[in-house]
Amino acid sequence: QLTVRGSVEPRNPPRRVVFDPAADLDPDLTLVRTARRTPTLLVTSPAAPEERVEQLAACGVTILSAETLTEGLRSLRRAGVGSLLVEGGGRLAGALLVQELADRYYWLQSPLWLGERGVPAIAGLPSQPLDRAVRWRPVERRALGEDTLLVVDRD
Repeated sequence: QLTVRGSVEPRNPPRRVVFDPAADLDPDLTLVRTARRTPTLLVTSPAAPEERVEQLAACGVTILSAETLTEGLRSLRRAGVGSLLVEGGGRLAGALLVQELADRYYWLQSPLWLGERGVPAIAGLPSQPLDRAVRWRPVERRALGEDTLLVVDRD
């Protein structure tokens, strides 16, 4: 659903943002069905099928077309989005790191391992020698129930 849950009510309710170059979102998803109540933006490629884009727009999803991830982030900024909490797949997380588009990273680790066939948390991140690896500075560490949160800033 990509919504705020629990007892915390933010001053400015966040808008949901989905990066989906092919506009493959299923119109029956709760995320799409509730787009008129909870603002939802879709960053998609100009090559996305027009019929799919129109179908999602008709459901209340705001469409932003972008050729690249950087261009998509700029479009979001123009739409008034000043910061993102990315709950994406490994490819999006990896692309944000490789292209140096993330300043802060919230790493939430659960005591659960899915193994090599599981979805990677970060995909596409090339190997680096230790002396050339990007350094991140720990800002916060804390337990969240069974999970552990590590917050790091880019050095």
